[in-house]
Amino acid sequence: MSHFLRDDEGATIVTVAIMMVVLILFTALAVDVGYAYTVRRQLQTAADAAALAGCRVLADGGSEPEVLAEAEAYAANNASRPGDDLYVVDGTPETEVGIDFVQVTVAKDAPLFFGRILGSNSWLVRTSARAQIVYLTGSKGLVPWGVPIISANKVKVAIAGGPEIDLVDKGSGLWEKSLSVPGVAAQSGYPLDVIVYNSQTAYPDGTTDPAYVDGVPEPLRPAATIFVPPLGCPIHEVSLDQSVVTAGQDSWVELEVSADSQPTVRFDGKNFDMSGGGAPGLWILSLAVPESEGTIASYPMDVTADGYKVSSAAVLLVRRSTYPVLDVSVSGYDGTPGDLVTVSVQLHDYTYGERCELRVNGGGGEVGNFCALDLSAIYSPPKWRNPQDAPAEYDVTSVSGYVPPPYYYYLENQFPFVIEIGDTIWTLTGVLSGPSTEKALEVRFGDDVRTWEQYLAAVEAGNLGSRRIVFVPVLEKMQYVTGTTPLRVVNLASFYVEPESDIKGNDIVGRFLEYVIPSDAISETPIEGLNIRTVRLVPPQ
Repeated sequence: MSHFLRDDEGATIVTVAIMMVVLILFTALAVDVGYAYTVRRQLQTAADAAALAGCRVLADGGSEPEVLAEAEAYAANNASRPGDDLYVVDGTPETEVGIDFVQVTVAKDAPLFFGRILGSNSWLVRTSARAQIVYLTGSKGLVPWGVPIISANKVKVAIAGGPEIDLVDKGSGLWEKSLSVPGVAAQSGYPLDVIVYNSQTAYPDGTTDPAYVDGVPEPLRPAATIFVPPLGCPIHEVSLDQSVVTAGQDSWVELEVSADSQPTVRFDGKNFDMSGGGAPGLWILSLAVPESEGTIASYPMDVTADGYKVSSAAVLLVRRSTYPVLDVSVSGYDGTPGDLVTVSVQLHDYTYGERCELRVNGGGGEVGNFCALDLSAIYSPPKWRNPQDAPAEYDVTSVSGYVPPPYYYYLENQFPFVIEIGDTIWTLTGVLSGPSTEKALEVRFGDDVRTWEQYLAAVEAGNLGSRRIVFVPVLEKMQYVTGTTPLRVVNLASFYVEPESDIKGNDIVGRFLEYVIPSDAISETPIEGLNIRTVRLVPPQ
């Protein structure tokens, strides 16, 4: 018996048999796990595509059902073997639409090949992806047009050349304060000057200019007038229903005069007789808004009654739709010397869908020009000076196929370099709205001649793209000078150029729109005002 117990012949066969079973089990596990990881990779691709697609719909203002529908469609369309037949997991937090994010979880019952030996036919595989809306701080492809804006640091007013008085920031671009009108009567209106100081108080290199300690000024002289009638004057009060109108949008203004007899008005080089306003001593006149090519134009009104003439009894300001001051008003004044009036200044803030007219033309003594940009004079901080002081950031002439000058070339072609918030761009002078500009834009837009309404209809049908969409920098002045001027990029915006634009007549008509484009220069913090957005993948939560 001891002999048989010591005999180990055949043990190897038993050991091998046992190890074979173990090896087969490990092989089965490896095959099934490997297949499951392959499925997971396919699911991750589908989840990423779904989250990005849904987030883009969210960025375009889509509702939660529209976002989820787009996400599910992309999940299904981007699932290939072995990730087909996946499904989107319903309910939060697996699948969720937030204010600025979309999270999608997809899953699939992956079949097991060898795991069935252990009694399991499938393995639930699931994965998540999260996309977030972010904001561009830099982008390629911008056209050489700038959109002017003022981020006000201070707003001041001065009456009749007196000291500047600070208005109070009431929020939403409204500045206001009650002031005393002059206590001395006069035969002409006292000019009310408004000076808006922007936020550019220092240059990118850290240096400052004593002239701009409050920011770069944007003066309106005069923005309005205050009439204090002398004793015995037959004209008692003069007022306009609007002191500031927008060219191309406002057609008429109404002048109201309180006088003892029928007044006449001198306006825009013509004389007008006023009509009775339904009450004794009240006279009314409707005046057509003059056409104006400048960014802001002033039209004084002289009023005469009984041979008594009041010069500049009122003044009408006609602004281009991109001029940064929207309105100036004086209320609560009844002509009493030394009385308190409320002066209000409303700054302009662009809104999506608003019809705007960009003017792109240099010269005319316009401070800051009309925002035609020299793309060969771009500087990143701390550089900002013009070409004779520092080399520009990009050599725009080095691009293959480049045909000078840069302005017309980059109207026709995509600008290949990144312009970022904080960069300095210098303006161009000269007439830039002739046939060369028109030809360049015809090439750029091609056969896309859709109006804004037709583009919106195409968006409703799911066609978001258009050759008429251009990207423009939003700019603030860095100096109050004529000629070539440095402007700082404070934002980026998308602009739809409508076919009605009269390029030869300096009118580039269009509307700002919310749009999403790819870029690596991004910020998670919303950028105030106009902006361009994009979407990116972030870790799921």
